[in-house]
Amino acid sequence: MLNVLKFLPNRVLRLYRGGSGIDRLCGNPNPEDTRFPENWIASCIEGNGRAYHSPGHGISKLEYNGAVHLFPEFLHEHAEEILGASHLAAYGENPAVLVKLLDSAEQLPMQVHPTREDAGKYFNVGYGKTEAWAVLSTREINGEKPYLLVGFNEKLEKESFIRESLAGKYETGLGMLNRISVEPGDVIVIRGGLPHAIGPGVTMVEIMEPSDLVIVPEINCCGLQLNEAQRFAGIAPADAMRLFDFTPRTESEVRAFCTPEPRIVEQRENGILKTLIPYESCGYFALQELSFRKEWTMEFPEEHTFRIGVVCEGEASVNGLPLKRGENFLIPHCLDSVKIVGGGRILLVLPPAP
Repeated sequence: MLNVLKFLPNRVLRLYRGGSGIDRLCGNPNPEDTRFPENWIASCIEGNGRAYHSPGHGISKLEYNGAVHLFPEFLHEHAEEILGASHLAAYGENPAVLVKLLDSAEQLPMQVHPTREDAGKYFNVGYGKTEAWAVLSTREINGEKPYLLVGFNEKLEKESFIRESLAGKYETGLGMLNRISVEPGDVIVIRGGLPHAIGPGVTMVEIMEPSDLVIVPEINCCGLQLNEAQRFAGIAPADAMRLFDFTPRTESEVRAFCTPEPRIVEQRENGILKTLIPYESCGYFALQELSFRKEWTMEFPEEHTFRIGVVCEGEASVNGLPLKRGENFLIPHCLDSVKIVGGGRILLVLPPAP
């Protein structure tokens, strides 16, 4: 029977700069912001973007019994043990969720992702890109406090926004989005259709449907000039505008819309297990947080599924596998329980229910 699997670092090239927050999380003594600001976890999809294409870029590797394996190949060999028969029947040899460590040193371009329904309608694919952010740390950059742009505010002028989007340059459009401050511990769900941008100085765990479908209307994207096909992901510009949720919301309304209430799953003398994102908040994944000291045995009688883990604080041994802060792992479906020894905080991503 398989035991817990450890993923290897998997930094992915993007257009924006960042990554020093990931370096600090992992204890790198020389943190640096580069064009590799993301670490993809449990990835079966390539991370080829608008400026770079290389076979296998973004595909995860794992270490097991002293050998290194490509995750999709290892998954093919052990699909039912890792995923479980129900998940395998519903989604095939795919985790049906993608997890990232992400760190921004500049504002990412404003963008929108399709809902699953729109992904089928306009892209003929089975996954949209609802995503969620669990903020680990923040920092000021050039005196600017960290922030997020999320959803349209009361200043929305739909026709003006569409006109500027099609032209590829925003004069007033970005001011039509809510700019909200962000702190460590914040959890925000970005449903498909909700316009958004991550501001500078945010280190997070990002969870999403396993796709890279994105509409980026601005021609100048972090210094790269995009053509129309790149900006609108190959679909007609008018159709791309139909992907936006044009509902105006106040800051308090957008926070209420995007922020699930945490729930206590189990509390013991030596720690607490919480659900930060329940299935019903987005439908495509769930997120739990374990904060503990000394020892914690997790049993899976009800939500018996595989879990993707990220060690956010401290150190832990999971079923004998030693893990440090910033490292990530997978608990396969075939395990009915795991024994965790050490202390700290671990985020656990659950895939969609079959």
